[in-house]
Parts: sequence; C-alpha cells; structure tokens
Amino acid sequence: MRWILDACTLIYLVKAKIFKTFMHVVTHPVVIDSNVFQEVIIEGKEHQYPDAFEAESLLNEFHIPVISIDVSNELFRFVDPGETSCYILAKEEGICITSDDRAYRKFHQANLEAIRIDSFFYLKFQRNNIAKLQFLEILNKLESIYATKPKSVLFYLQKIQNIEED
Repeated sequence: MRWILDACTLIYLVKAKIFKTFMHVVTHPVVIDSNVFQEVIIEGKEHQYPDAFEAESLLNEFHIPVISIDVSNELFRFVDPGETSCYILAKEEGICITSDDRAYRKFHQANLEAIRIDSFFYLKFQRNNIAKLQFLEILNKLESIYATKPKSVLFYLQKIQNIEED
C-alpha cells in the first residue's frame, strides 16, 4: 500500500506548511508521478512560484519517489494528466489523496481508494496520531488556502463534539 499525492494535494500541503506533519504521520510510502512533478515543480518553477521550489526541496528531503506513468490510454477519464496518473497508480496499489471532488467521485465509482486531505488528517486524529488542537490547526490552515470548505470544517467540529459528548 502507498499514498499517492495529486498535484493539488501536494501544493496544498506545501502552501499550508503541513507537508512535514503529513510525512510524520503517514504509515505507508508516499509517491507522486511524473505528471504531478511536471505540473507542480517544473511548470511551477518556470512561473517562479515559491511553492514549487519549496515542494521540490521537501520531495528531496523526504526522498519521495517520482514514478513515470504513461497516461495516454486513460486520459479521457479525467482530462488532467495528474489525476489520470493517480488513478493508474491507485489501480496498481494505493490510496490517492485528492482535493478534487470530481476526481474523488470518479475514483470511488471505479472502486478505487481515494481520500480527501481533511479526511486524512481526521483519520489521523481518530487514531491518536495527532492531537485535537493540532487537527484543528491543520483544518484552519487548509481552510485558509481553500483546501477545505467551511462546511467540511463544521462537519469535523461536530464530529469532534459528538465524540467528546459520548
């Protein structure tokens, strides 16, 4: 099993300054594919996006492998090469972490595992891998960069309240 990051998720983890936290709580290897690398790092650096340079540094620091994927036969499913390659990798073995609602639905319709970034961290909170305060800070950071919606934050706050009331 492995965790597969799509481009948006990688960018969100870097922008929210929670990539290192993410890496410290994962229990399986993390991978990205060459299309995600191209979109986030190569094109990001061409546009001088600071997050691209930081993402590259973090990928190197944590030795995240970049897997080359030919998406040409499956590109029709998603149109976006990064989501398509995540789909292919998830078919092989793994869970895609995505923030794209449309891609998330398509993964589940194909009986493939996918999880949203906020759900990933909630799962880590439930398993006591991160504390409540840390989870709330992560939610706040994700919401501040539009990586999660206020409705989702409220959903998790209610879930935490229900746990505390039991």
